[in-house]
Amino acid sequence: MAIGLHLLAKLAAPPPEPGPLMISITDWLQQKYAEMLPEVAPGKVKGSPAIFFRLHPGAEMVKLSLSGSDQLVVSASTSSVGPGYHIYLVSLLKDLAREFQTSWQRSEDDSGEYDDDTGYFFSGDEPQVFIHMTQWLESVAKLFFDGRLDPNDTGIALSMSPNAHFESDQLAVTPLGPRNRDWMLKTSQDGAQGKDFFAWWAPGLNAEYYLGRALTLMWKTVRWRPAVCEAETGALKAVAASLAAAYKLDPKLPYPWAEWGEILKLLGTETPEKDVVLAHASGTPSIGYRRGKVTVALTGGWRIRIPGSFSEFDFDKDKNLFAVYPPHEIWFTSFRLPAPMPDEKFELTKSQMKESKPDYVEVGEQYAATATISKYARPTGEEYFVMNTLNITPAVKSVCSFVYPLAEDKNWALDAWRSIRPPAKAGATN
Repeated sequence: MAIGLHLLAKLAAPPPEPGPLMISITDWLQQKYAEMLPEVAPGKVKGSPAIFFRLHPGAEMVKLSLSGSDQLVVSASTSSVGPGYHIYLVSLLKDLAREFQTSWQRSEDDSGEYDDDTGYFFSGDEPQVFIHMTQWLESVAKLFFDGRLDPNDTGIALSMSPNAHFESDQLAVTPLGPRNRDWMLKTSQDGAQGKDFFAWWAPGLNAEYYLGRALTLMWKTVRWRPAVCEAETGALKAVAASLAAAYKLDPKLPYPWAEWGEILKLLGTETPEKDVVLAHASGTPSIGYRRGKVTVALTGGWRIRIPGSFSEFDFDKDKNLFAVYPPHEIWFTSFRLPAPMPDEKFELTKSQMKESKPDYVEVGEQYAATATISKYARPTGEEYFVMNTLNITPAVKSVCSFVYPLAEDKNWALDAWRSIRPPAKAGATN
């Protein structure tokens, strides 16, 4: 179980309407903590108005919601980033209480419903944060050796988003890169041995904080190709700015010079430190899970394995999902059938799919899929190919189209199509 906090605050003067208060808190976060590049989004928790915000690329969203008319509830997991983040978030929440005239409450009974797992919020005992974090990491590392895992397992996600699974031949995939079996074994014996797991170890906006922030983005977010949207450009700029800030504070840290140089070339902008970076940038860049394949979540619980260089899947105006790796494109839409098909009807459906004479067909006991390739020409005369696919189980179906410029790209499209998997509850694939 992750380390974090779950706290309750009472407002001195309950607002007549929750909307203005939540907007004011959002504005305050974005302005006062602009240096943290906060991601802030409105939402609801148990039907109540809420704000979800993220202060670090390796962190889960912090949930801040209104409870009743005069209470705020905040929930956050902090162990995915580290002690420095936990301490910083506590400072922010106390700052919020002063700004919005609230007081944080501790559970009056022994239930511990509202508390800080490390005790730091109310005790101010900073060393306890480090003790709890390393004990947590040690306990997690022990799980890798309790007999439940196959000794040959690799690429096991540790404190990673469930929406994207990155691949590695090492034992664990973490926000700051893969960790091998020796690292995990040492950490299972002494959590402090694995403190390089945490992107934000020491408190404060120090050089290590900026370097850890940059490395997190480089491992998880950067596509290592020219940006195709504002979000990707923003990520490249954030990495460059974080590395520059770290270098200014401490030029002796172990910087990822080759990858830093790659980032600057992708941005194509001149920076004061560019000559220094390029002078150090030797060797082959290796940081970045998205240099390999990634399995991502789609609508309806479907998943697909694609090159990590593809953009995040997004919705078009018709609510279809799409992702691009120019000039390649993937388009996806999922459907739930009005009622699950009985076995006889599903067998008939599979037979009809085969009889439609697609270019490719994949059939299993509870899954069937077809793919057909067509060639088109753009107004410029440029040719391109589209592989249209239908993928179905007795309960759900999806259509997925792959667009590519060259006939030899067919194998890429076939590999991606054959990786498509339906939601587990909809039936196993062949």
